[in-house]
Amino acid sequence: MPILDAKTGKVKKDYTVEELIEKAKEMRALDMIAVTASKSGHTGGTLSIVDVATALYLKHLRHDPATPDWDERDRVFWSTGHKAPVLYVALGMAGYFPAEETVKLRKLWSGFEGHPNRLKLPGIEASSGSLGQGLGLAVGSALRAKLDGKGYRVYCIMGDGEQQEGSVWEAIMSASHYNLDNLVGIVDKNGLQIDGKTRDVLNIEPLADKYTAFGWQVIRVDGHDMKAILKALGDAEKVKGKPTVILADTVKGKGVSYAENVVGYHGIAPKDGRCGNESLDRAITDIYGAGGGAFPKEKVNRILSIADNYQKEVTQKVDAMVPKFSRNYWWNAEGDMKVKMDPTRMGFGRALEKLGEDERVVTLGADITGSIRMADFYAKFPERKRRFFSCGIAEQNMTTVAAGLAKEGKIPFIGSYGVFITGRNWDQIRTTVCYNNYNVKIADAHGGVSVGPDGATHQALEELALMYYLPNMRIEVPCDSVETEKSTFAIAKLDGPALVRFGREGTSVVTRESSPFTFGVANVIRYRGRRQDFIDAFETVLGDAYRNEKEDLCIVAIGAMVPEAMRAACILKEEYGLETRVINPHTVKPLDTRTILQAAEDIGRIVTVEEHQTGGFGNVVAGVIGRGKKPGSAFIMDMIGVDDRFGDSGEPWELTKVFGLSAESIAERCRKLMSSGGK
Repeated sequence: MPILDAKTGKVKKDYTVEELIEKAKEMRALDMIAVTASKSGHTGGTLSIVDVATALYLKHLRHDPATPDWDERDRVFWSTGHKAPVLYVALGMAGYFPAEETVKLRKLWSGFEGHPNRLKLPGIEASSGSLGQGLGLAVGSALRAKLDGKGYRVYCIMGDGEQQEGSVWEAIMSASHYNLDNLVGIVDKNGLQIDGKTRDVLNIEPLADKYTAFGWQVIRVDGHDMKAILKALGDAEKVKGKPTVILADTVKGKGVSYAENVVGYHGIAPKDGRCGNESLDRAITDIYGAGGGAFPKEKVNRILSIADNYQKEVTQKVDAMVPKFSRNYWWNAEGDMKVKMDPTRMGFGRALEKLGEDERVVTLGADITGSIRMADFYAKFPERKRRFFSCGIAEQNMTTVAAGLAKEGKIPFIGSYGVFITGRNWDQIRTTVCYNNYNVKIADAHGGVSVGPDGATHQALEELALMYYLPNMRIEVPCDSVETEKSTFAIAKLDGPALVRFGREGTSVVTRESSPFTFGVANVIRYRGRRQDFIDAFETVLGDAYRNEKEDLCIVAIGAMVPEAMRAACILKEEYGLETRVINPHTVKPLDTRTILQAAEDIGRIVTVEEHQTGGFGNVVAGVIGRGKKPGSAFIMDMIGVDDRFGDSGEPWELTKVFGLSAESIAERCRKLMSSGGK
């Protein structure tokens, strides 16, 4: 069925098979241009699903881009949300918006987020990005069609690695139970996922037999044969009384030679950028041949300029949102106060590598072991690999397996993106791990908005609140890579559940190996004056050893906000002559209540700062002060964090500024607090 006019039912646009093949080339080219412009994204999986997406959106679906909410339209749910770039291109090619606008991929406020956001663009049925949820959503949509006598059909695009997620199989059972013959699952079966070949990470075969056993009609197809794809979609419409799954055998990175069947190209842009052996230019040549066919260099340049011009506008808007002072205090902006950058996850990797020498330590990965540096556990010493267990994309199972290992005397580390490793499996953490007080360690990786372009689905902003109120749980939130290494060692020594939260991107290194660190004791940091190196401008002491210097206010910050709080202390001193006591309670639970209460008594003005929903940490501090302050003593307080909203796609530095988490915004809030009175 070609693209329709929802009002008249007439055909608006139809394509021949030959035209669809050419459109698929165009979509591959636009996809590669967008991923290159964003300098991030998922090259491999977007290229493997292009032909299926072309067949769906330009030929098979009943839909009208001019009427996105037409109730009789067919629905497509992209459970595999990381393949958003090709979804955007497909929608653009179908006419939902200009296709070339997709070059704004992953840029702040563009709508073309790292993972689909249905509130930002027309044609997106559901926001997605957390794997394993799309098929259940599709079941609900198909059920509604049955209940209301609607004729629309429902499609759900999934990855083969995604079949490792238990929630997929719950949806498979329910779809069969309800005889949903208006539902079609499409599995992009390219055989690769982040950690390697799917059969090696967590084997899903025999997949066809499993679906058959669960009561589904199975259709196998070459996912790059346009005629075969269209036939498979047509055959699925003829199936009665049961749902259908199309297993599309594809090649990851299809059409771009250097990316084909290469695991490393799961989630990265062309390594060489615009020119080189692994570049955008090479990709266009692979797709069209010499000269670029429909995408000569002049056209590519023009499309890329759309992204460049848009980014310039965004940068100006972001900078305008940040308070201004007499000088530029931004990181490494001037000749002094220099700081080194290092992703905090590197500290976790270094610690785990050393902890691996203990035979009791085992690691369980959830398909992003390289990204969170868990792979460092065995990379240097291959013989350690026997203590690494790949659980695939299955956080709930991973957690209970780890509990079983802990019960038998092992020290298991589990890890993933913070939003997945604390959210999807919260009940397992609560009941199986914490209630039993099992010795499971959680790597809460990529916390906060500083994850950047991946967007809201991958930005953990709620997990500290989820974890804090679990009995027996201990929590470390280190401020940089050096402190992350120390924190990881600290939780490894504990007997019982513990979590370390750390970021993904480069974070200012503000501590040394010699800096004080004691589990359960906060550090107090004082600005002493500008130095050549930022770290030398501050003095750090343990909270229980600190003596009151009669500061004007106190900032209690955690994680990546500690460096920003330190920079804010510098701004407050140099711009307003205000002295600031910065407290870094890297151990969030059990919290160093003594150091915090002492600051409340000494100063009376407290500001908490967290890269988290406001109050997740701030309310804990408020509770400590409210319960523990001396009778008759007064204090005023402000909390800085993400104010009751989800994250967004953008560069980490952009999001830090936009969400009011930069030192400049912190200093401005502190100045306002000072002007409001208090002790």
